[in-house]
Amino acid sequence: MLDSKNRRKRKNARKHSLLVRVKRWGRYMYLRVLRFNDPPERIAVGAAIGVAAGLLPTFGFGILLAIFFSYILKVNKGAAILGSFVMNPVTTPLVWTLSSVVGALIFWEDKNIILEVVRNYNLHDGVKWAAVVFLVGNVIISTIFSIIVYFVVKRWVTQYRMKKAARRAAGMDNSPTS
Repeated sequence: MLDSKNRRKRKNARKHSLLVRVKRWGRYMYLRVLRFNDPPERIAVGAAIGVAAGLLPTFGFGILLAIFFSYILKVNKGAAILGSFVMNPVTTPLVWTLSSVVGALIFWEDKNIILEVVRNYNLHDGVKWAAVVFLVGNVIISTIFSIIVYFVVKRWVTQYRMKKAARRAAGMDNSPTS
């Protein structure tokens, strides 16, 4: 009996430590983006490029595309890499489902009908049409999320730097005079 209680405590401690680690990692990434030594616009564009490259179905090449486009556009490469991490095993099903739904709404298609065509009739043509519907929805989702990320990151960086400058100024004002 005592042994099972100890096992449960250790299991809960591991869950808690995983949650704490994820929270710390998220905070670290947030602060890392804020502390890049670039203008806020370059950081925000880099993050938006990373999000777009991460959300598009690049099948593992999102980071490489983010680096490539950030290099060409001369924006922050670190922010682009961090932005591409938006697509991960947790978010992939959500983004793919949302992309399919948005694509089906754009083409006035029922997603069940698309799946039915793929399943029963002409597999080749059905897959082509389903891919078109998905890709159109995905491009729309990627564009919307990239625009949102641009404005959010730009605001975060600007506010962080203003607060940092205010703290510096307050620290200088409180310094003893000779």
